[in-house]
Amino acid sequence: MTQLDLFTWADSKPCNLIDVMPALIRKAALEAAYQIPKPKGQGKVIVIRKDAA
Repeated sequence: MTQLDLFTWADSKPCNLIDVMPALIRKAALEAAYQIPKPKGQGKVIVIRKDAA
């Protein structure tokens, strides 16, 4: 297994993805540290609507 060169990887990605990376790394670190289970299944879709007041 080879190690990913983050600078080469970042050069090939759009800039808006690079802005998200710190949050994704933080999320992965928290999941590993606190052993947060990953959701299973598809989940439920709910409708959110704004009622006129």
